[in-house]
Amino acid sequence: MQKKGMFQIFLRTFLKTIGIIVMFLAIGVGSYFLTMLFHKTTERVERSTKYEHVIEVNPSSESSNLIYSVDSDTKEVKAVVLELFDKETGNLDYVTIPNKTQISLSSQDYTKYLEVSQLLPQIVTLKDLNEYFSGDVAYEYGILFLQSELDVEIGYFTALDKVEFNKRFVKKNNAFVPRTEYLDTVAENKDEKAMEDFIEKEWDVVISDITLSQKQQYAEGFLKVNRDFIYAHRAYAEEIKGQAVLDAKKTTQMIKKIWENGPRTEKQSGVGGSGNTSQLKKIRNRTIQITNGSRIDGLAASFQTKLTADGLTVLGVGDFGGEIQQRTVIYAKKKKWAKCLKDYFNNPRIEQAPALTNGADIEIVLGLDDGPSATATP
Repeated sequence: MQKKGMFQIFLRTFLKTIGIIVMFLAIGVGSYFLTMLFHKTTERVERSTKYEHVIEVNPSSESSNLIYSVDSDTKEVKAVVLELFDKETGNLDYVTIPNKTQISLSSQDYTKYLEVSQLLPQIVTLKDLNEYFSGDVAYEYGILFLQSELDVEIGYFTALDKVEFNKRFVKKNNAFVPRTEYLDTVAENKDEKAMEDFIEKEWDVVISDITLSQKQQYAEGFLKVNRDFIYAHRAYAEEIKGQAVLDAKKTTQMIKKIWENGPRTEKQSGVGGSGNTSQLKKIRNRTIQITNGSRIDGLAASFQTKLTADGLTVLGVGDFGGEIQQRTVIYAKKKKWAKCLKDYFNNPRIEQAPALTNGADIEIVLGLDDGPSATATP
């Protein structure tokens, strides 16, 4: 009996020991898999930490974010949009830069960049960034190229597959603006925690040189954005035969003016910037009359400001004598002159007319479709 009792005690002790060993093994294995899951998640989210940056990444309170739309198959950059967001005021602007923009590098910069890539020409084209460099760093070089052309600071980049980009943006008046459907989705997030969670969900399809936590710092600011006061602009550029050259001075002035604005209280009266200055050269010597057929106060004056800023001659502004016009009409002695101005408006009708108010060569009769409520967002 004594031997049997000793055996039972030994057996119980042995089984307890085995149980403890199994428990520690389970904890060890579980910890291993949790650690691997953590590293996998960290690698997915923090891909910006996996390479050496060539810019000083700067997600400041004034967020200057260069957004790229990229074809996942060819790696060609299909669109370039500079997002300017002030999280203090809630102001949000989008400046569309032609993806065919060409930038001539200085001899000093060209020599420096050749040490990184022998594929780089001295005149670079934004759409071809991924031909010059490999990996995410290509988009930072795009920032460097733009900063060499424009006297503005760009803090970081966001790259999206063109399908994902097109879910978020639509091109209107030659400028990209957020889609109404996407703005509706963003508006569902009513507090800071919900906005942070939304940003995290979006992160799966985003390439950026900032981290998720850095992007989430803008969550509170995004809640201040009034979707009716989101503004769209076009960089001043001359486009000829599939190439574009920025008017650096005017584009820089436009961007700096955007940063100087206080909190907005009114909708955008029209897309800022210029879609194609080469077209405007054709009518530099033509006179323009602006007639307000919408009865919206100040609408004619706002378009006068835009056209004269682009070097065009506006004889005067006036009110239309008939009923309210729903759609803008551009009358001209030659239709080709009227077509040079169509990018300033939503969906203008082009008409030829031999005689116009004040003897102008071109007369613009503004309609309601180019009023503030029609141009703020799509």
